[in-house]
Amino acid sequence: MRQALARRAGAGRFPAVTAVVFAVTAVVSVLGLAVPAVLDALGRTPEGLHGQWWRTGTALFVQDGGVLGTVSNLAFLALLGVLAERLVGPRWWLVAYFGAGLAGELAGYAWQPTGAGNSVAVCGLAGLLVVALLAGTRLPRLAPMAVLWWSGALLAARWGTGPLLAGIGGAVAVQAARPWAVTAGRLAAAAAVLAATALAAASDVHGAALLAGVAIAAATRSRWPPPPAGQDG
Repeated sequence: MRQALARRAGAGRFPAVTAVVFAVTAVVSVLGLAVPAVLDALGRTPEGLHGQWWRTGTALFVQDGGVLGTVSNLAFLALLGVLAERLVGPRWWLVAYFGAGLAGELAGYAWQPTGAGNSVAVCGLAGLLVVALLAGTRLPRLAPMAVLWWSGALLAARWGTGPLLAGIGGAVAVQAARPWAVTAGRLAAAAAVLAATALAAASDVHGAALLAGVAIAAATRSRWPPPPAGQDG
């Protein structure tokens, strides 16, 4: 009975960590758009490895993708953040978000020394959902769709709109596959892992971040709280 009540509470819990990280990131990102010197001061540059160590963290709170990139990153932070926080709670949310973000930043020093954006950290949230879906956890139907949308967006940023359209089409198929929800979720998660592998092979920081997010999720899954009740897969 206590576990059932806890699961119900988790399903309705306000996603406070998502809200706080979203608010801070939004404010700093908008400031960076309005005042380029802010982006210059906080973004990832080679100096991050030569004394200006804070850039490895602050680069996750400003955006180098302009208005469109900022809106996209914040929208996916909200979407994947709420789903992930209700799945694993605030502690493992923070571990995945900033763990994958750090992995993406470190890869960035090798592959793209100058840059900024929270998209690599969002990959950690996607990793949580990917591992849960691969394990057969019955998540809200929006979860596998969100994973496909995010994977398509990452691939599109690298190779054009085709992968994004494929991701949208896959999400539509998932929405129609309710009788086979667990299988559809696993296929969506597998597609995300393939996307991450392709991106990493192309020396894209998002590939490294998404693979790191999956690894973090797999390593911590046994410590996650029970999944909320009433999820419809």
